[in-house]
Amino acid sequence: MSRKSKRPTVLPDDVLYNKNLRAPIETELNVTPKAKVHRVEWNKIMQGDPVEINPSIGHGYKIMTVDEWSARWKRNDDFPSCLKCDGVNTKEHHFIQTWCRQKKKWESELLCLDCHTFSWRSYSDPDFMTPEQYQKQYWQQQAKATA
Repeated sequence: MSRKSKRPTVLPDDVLYNKNLRAPIETELNVTPKAKVHRVEWNKIMQGDPVEINPSIGHGYKIMTVDEWSARWKRNDDFPSCLKCDGVNTKEHHFIQTWCRQKKKWESELLCLDCHTFSWRSYSDPDFMTPEQYQKQYWQQQAKATA
């Protein structure tokens, strides 16, 4: 007899990054990526200079189109639309989320393949603290209590 754990097919809202938000989502529209990860490559693509090929598909440098460069990126179905043209022909090139003590913080950036603009969205719970910030606050309170 094998035991298989049943995984829920739908996750509860309290474990999804884009649900139960307690502050507004900050948005920004940019002509170049706000996230540093692809800023240099974007400038090269727009100038027609060669960029480094993704190591998972080869090596060396190549002159690429925007579509070719972004082909391996995925769409974000939670926030699929461009903030400029409302198009849904978008690809997400940057996503980071951090959870600490049931508080969340995330940032996402999409490239619109229609108008070539970058849509930035970010969110942070009002009382979000990193583990370092939490520990610092804890020890400052301890020091203040003993002083």
